[in-house]
Amino acid sequence: MNTTRPTLSDAAAGLAANSAVDADSWWFGGKLYDREKVLWVKIHAMEMGGACLSTVALLQEPDGRTGHKHVIESRDGVTLSADSLDVKTSILSVGGNVDELEIAGATDTASIRLTLRREGPVLHNGGAGVFPFFGGTTGQYALPGLTASGTITEEGVARRVAGRTWFDRQWISGTAEAPRFTWLGLDLGAGRYLSVWDTAGDGTSWLTELRPDGSHLITRARRTDRDGHWVLTAESLDVSLDITHRELFATQGAYTGACHVTGTLAGEDIEGHGFTDVIGY
Repeated sequence: MNTTRPTLSDAAAGLAANSAVDADSWWFGGKLYDREKVLWVKIHAMEMGGACLSTVALLQEPDGRTGHKHVIESRDGVTLSADSLDVKTSILSVGGNVDELEIAGATDTASIRLTLRREGPVLHNGGAGVFPFFGGTTGQYALPGLTASGTITEEGVARRVAGRTWFDRQWISGTAEAPRFTWLGLDLGAGRYLSVWDTAGDGTSWLTELRPDGSHLITRARRTDRDGHWVLTAESLDVSLDITHRELFATQGAYTGACHVTGTLAGEDIEGHGFTDVIGY
């Protein structure tokens, strides 16, 4: 259905840290290009329980070379501004506003510095940007099609890169049980984006579609495992997508994958990309 629910998340005001929530997250996934390679990037900071978890990861194709760094630091040892977007940990930094963001991070072998510019509307998950979440609530919105440019430096050699980045902003309050979910953020091109949630663990999903004019559609979906990849279908969108995913970063109980997407949407052949987070598997 097309949403008529009020938007309860304010993208501009919601960028800054919120001390009133149980978990606060700033998540970036990028598909970047230089002259020879595709470079997938994850930069993520999350404050939870008085600690801050930071992740920076890099996957290069076609050779599959990877690198990452993941640290846990005391809340008192990092910067999380409540006045504006200013997040700094020992391995990453995030700043800016909803129209232009600056992000940077370092793995064991590489440093990443990107400028992200917004050209399209905000995706408010569920239309309102706030929805029930494991006995509590979560707020979630995305800037899904940010134009990215910058440098990735390895062994003293800086390479200019450009591409697209998905920024996901989320905060969680009052959960009664540990979250277990599979999430997909899919960029299907031409200003079409899907944010997909499976919290049942059996492929039963719901999705929010963001269209180029900024309208949202929220509907049921189904994610099916098939020979090591996923098929995502949603009858009301006349969509069937084949999604292959490759590990970008993983730690105990958490997996982030870089996704290649092919299929059909409303009778049109499409090819896109995206990201998946699988938590509590």
